[in-house]
Amino acid sequence: MTSLRVLLLWLTVSILMILAGCTTAPANTPAAIPTATATYTKQPSPTPTATSSATPTQTATSTRTPTATATPTPVPTATPSPTTTPTVSPTATLAVARPTPSLKLVYWGNQTKKQVQIGFDVEGNPKILYEILAILAQFHYHTTFFIQGAWAADHPEAVKRIVQAGHELGNHSWSHLDSRKLTREQLIKELGDTEALVKKLTGKSTKPYFRPPYSYRNKQSIEVCYEQGYTTILWGQDAYDWRDHDADKVYHNIVDHVHWGEIIYMHTSHKTDPVALRRALQTLTERGYKLVSLTEILAP
Repeated sequence: MTSLRVLLLWLTVSILMILAGCTTAPANTPAAIPTATATYTKQPSPTPTATSSATPTQTATSTRTPTATATPTPVPTATPSPTTTPTVSPTATLAVARPTPSLKLVYWGNQTKKQVQIGFDVEGNPKILYEILAILAQFHYHTTFFIQGAWAADHPEAVKRIVQAGHELGNHSWSHLDSRKLTREQLIKELGDTEALVKKLTGKSTKPYFRPPYSYRNKQSIEVCYEQGYTTILWGQDAYDWRDHDADKVYHNIVDHVHWGEIIYMHTSHKTDPVALRRALQTLTERGYKLVSLTEILAP
């Protein structure tokens, strides 16, 4: 029994010693963990060095950007082409579209603007016409001349001179006859022959303007003209140069009763016309009137 107790005691002591050994071993384990942590702390340090070495590559790319900026600069230099634009635009500005033919009689133009049109029925000695053209040129004034076909056949160079000076043309019939007394066929021929000759001489059309001789017209003549592509053009103010063979009277006939949008008509056959015209143009411009052609005064 005693030996059994000794054996049990020895077993107990041995177990206690084993247990004591197990508890000391784990106590050493935590000491190993901090060392592992220390190794991880050192690993991040290479990463910053990698980032700093990558930045030089970006600096190299930015050096190329200045060269790209230099290339656009030569492109704007190649703009001498605008020199052509000024030449084209004035021509386009001067061109005002002629109105379409109408059955409505025209006595005056657009009355909302301070403008006036002085036009001419062409006849007589071209010498007076040339004086009139010279005066108009001094005032830089381009207007409308109504051509008789028979007169154009006798004075082809004079018709060309009118167009060369920059004026527009209208139709004043071939024979200067009373339109009311002509048949439809006769009136069509009067208009057509004049248009054909003027176009042959100048390349310009008289359409859509027809001024009947002596202003004589009726329902048939107005309709025939319209069918042939013409509007019947009359006037609001007569210069009465055919009645008052006095330059001063003709001048006052023009300027004393003028209104906005006025259409005034004169001739190219009276010696008093150039003198009266010069004075009238001077007075009208001083009063602030714009001198325009028939096409311009009829524009909206």
